[in-house]
Amino acid sequence: METISVSTVKKRKLNYDEPSTSSSELKQKKTCRKYCPEYLQIGFTWNGDEENPRPQCVICGCILANESMRPNKLHRHIDTNHPEMKGKPLDFYKKKLESLKTSKNNIFNFTATNQKATYASYKICLRIAQTGKPHTIGESLILPAIKDAVGILFDQKCLKEVEKLSLSNNTVSRRIDDISEWVENKLIERVKLSRWFSLQLDESTDIQGLSQMIVFVRYIWMNESHEDFLCCEPIIRGTSDEIFNTLNTYITAKGIEWTKCVGLCTDGARALCGKNSSVITKIREINPNVPWMHCNIHREALVSKSLSDDFRSVLNTSVKIVNFIKARPLQSRLFEKLCEEMGSIHKSLLLHTEVRWLSRGKVLTRLVELREEVTYYLDEKNDYVKFLRDVKFILKLTYLADIFSKLNELNLYLQGIGGDIFSVHDKIRAFMKKLLLWKNNIENKMFDCFESFSNFIIENQIEVDDSIITSISDHLQTLKDNFDSYFLSEMENYQQMKWISNPFQEHDMTSGLSIRAKEELIELFEDSVFKMNFNRKKLISFWLSVQENYPTVSNEAVKMLLPFISSYNCEVGFSAMVAIKTKLRSKLKLSNSLRLKLTNAEVDIDDVMKKNRKQLHPSH
Repeated sequence: METISVSTVKKRKLNYDEPSTSSSELKQKKTCRKYCPEYLQIGFTWNGDEENPRPQCVICGCILANESMRPNKLHRHIDTNHPEMKGKPLDFYKKKLESLKTSKNNIFNFTATNQKATYASYKICLRIAQTGKPHTIGESLILPAIKDAVGILFDQKCLKEVEKLSLSNNTVSRRIDDISEWVENKLIERVKLSRWFSLQLDESTDIQGLSQMIVFVRYIWMNESHEDFLCCEPIIRGTSDEIFNTLNTYITAKGIEWTKCVGLCTDGARALCGKNSSVITKIREINPNVPWMHCNIHREALVSKSLSDDFRSVLNTSVKIVNFIKARPLQSRLFEKLCEEMGSIHKSLLLHTEVRWLSRGKVLTRLVELREEVTYYLDEKNDYVKFLRDVKFILKLTYLADIFSKLNELNLYLQGIGGDIFSVHDKIRAFMKKLLLWKNNIENKMFDCFESFSNFIIENQIEVDDSIITSISDHLQTLKDNFDSYFLSEMENYQQMKWISNPFQEHDMTSGLSIRAKEELIELFEDSVFKMNFNRKKLISFWLSVQENYPTVSNEAVKMLLPFISSYNCEVGFSAMVAIKTKLRSKLKLSNSLRLKLTNAEVDIDDVMKKNRKQLHPSH
């Protein structure tokens, strides 16, 4: 007898050359049983599916397999699960069938109603995030207010529908996360499809003392320039390595290419813009062509801080006078009562802070306007009275109030969204020329350029001392020199690209352009159709509109206009962060709530619900 080993058996099983019988030939062909109306006498209807008909019990609604579509198995279900229903008449089963159909319709209506309640809940959660309110406000205020209004205006049936809204703290938090994730994914898709993008970066501390890095992105979508909140990531020490690693980890994780980055705008912090080891140097190791833009608002604020010792003493003394009254609640209330009795325009002074750049001009202007009330309020024994009665001190004070107000106007112009570098340079260049004009007028004793200063001289018929004129002239010259130091070299570089601001003017300085770009610029100069549609206020939109006809020169212009010119968006983000993350919400995960507060995207709630596949439920 031949002995067959296990290995031989395995080889024979794996020998696919030998003929074998298929499983379909061995098994009998599966049949699909059809429903018979007589089955209702047993207590069964069917699911209505022609391709896979299955019996359904009209008593319990249980749906059986197609193989059970035979009388003996149907009888067995009734005998096993509903023995008390055995032998009932046909009318009984017909009533059960109608009841079953009604319950199906109720389930469908319940699902549709609950879906509307979920949609409304998402909309309310979005508004909570956009206003920066606590998540508990949904359950503690919004839902009770809706119930009160509906209960008064409508019937109890509508009130029951309102009760299906889910606005608990956890629900609001979860749905804010869902919407934020959807917004972030849409933004990342657009940035990845954009030909170029630029970043705006800054960091600050929250209420916990934890450093938060906020990043905004500007990109091209649908032939238009858009800017939006990209991310907010916590950092521990705020070093250049940590900031870059955090930013680079986010960028690479989202699949964004550094090679598409055409600009980075930050403030002048060494960790962000240092020459040897900073965020910009590390980014340039990946993409050497990334230009860095020092925030224009920060530079203007640094220029305005330059003061001589004499003027700085006047500023410090003025701040002390304000703090003597304003920082003490009792003194502040008494001073307010005095202003009311004297019929003053204003009833309080303003506090000064170095963090708020615009505060100096407003503080000094208010002090000038209320100087008589302040002098009357301060006791004769108070040391500050002598300053307010010193003519030279008041002259210097009024001048500082006027010049700081003019600097504030320039600062406010630099703030905003969507400006271009050429309009900023035009405004700064004009201000620098006005400084020289004011200097010349002051030296010629023409004081009309400074309103408060001039009014005080006229009202009191004062002859201005030459030392004060010299001090003012020197300060104006110092401001002009500081503007030159911070802006002049950059403006000269961009002057060579002045053709971007208006391609329909003659420009000799087009160095750096390729021959093809110069040819397209000449053709565009003679294009009357685009000349009629040119809008200086929408510069980047114009260059994107001519990209199809003049691609080379259009690309050069867009890459120069796409970078941010200031970190204004980040400053707005930090203001929103302070409002959202308070002492009572110090453990809040900031990124998602901040995104919905700052984003410009329109949220499609239907798509959010579809992406997350939320189960509909009426409970809280």
